[in-house]
Amino acid sequence: MKKLLAFTLLCLMLLGTLPAAQASGPLPPECLINLVHNCPNTGKMLPEIFNPFQNTYLLTVADWVSRVTFTPTTATPNAVVTVNGQVVGSGQKSQVIQMTNDPQSVQITVSVYGANNLLTAQNTYTIFLQRRPSERRTRVSAGFIEKIEVSENIATISADLVTLKYQDKTNFSTFTNETYYLYKYKTSPNCLFYYGTKQHPIRTGDAYAFAANYLNSGSNLYYLIY
Repeated sequence: MKKLLAFTLLCLMLLGTLPAAQASGPLPPECLINLVHNCPNTGKMLPEIFNPFQNTYLLTVADWVSRVTFTPTTATPNAVVTVNGQVVGSGQKSQVIQMTNDPQSVQITVSVYGANNLLTAQNTYTIFLQRRPSERRTRVSAGFIEKIEVSENIATISADLVTLKYQDKTNFSTFTNETYYLYKYKTSPNCLFYYGTKQHPIRTGDAYAFAANYLNSGSNLYYLIY
């Protein structure tokens, strides 16, 4: 019994020393799989400043743009970078992504392999693509939300719409609200919800999180793209 107790105490002492031993070793793989930069060939990315720990972005391009590329860069020498499954050298331009009239996204994955070519860590960035608002492809409205109802992650939004006026060949717009016009809009199951500002948008997990933020933030001008 004494031998068993002594062995147990020895094991506990050894386990207690493990964190200190690990702390002096190399950094864990999850610290080595981030991009340090990712630059599109055109358009405006939101958030505007790339953050290695921000995994989702929205890229808006001019309504006439049909070809988009990315230049992902990583500081990890043995990392493998792929854009939509195709290998791209760090700091090199990716293959062309063809823009269409339909919503789409680009997946940029950073992978690190260890001994025997075993995958040790992986991280994926998602960039959602859209063309600048154009009546030929999509519609954009803006308004002050007055009510949100959510059922099975589908939101029904009631908003007092305003009139938008875009500057020629830009994404900049002004609005007027001369009349009260309440518009009721039911979102798609795949709808993306953001709050914050156009310069620093924050994507929510689902319609429920968006509704909760709206209730806490009060009345703001929101854009509806559909």
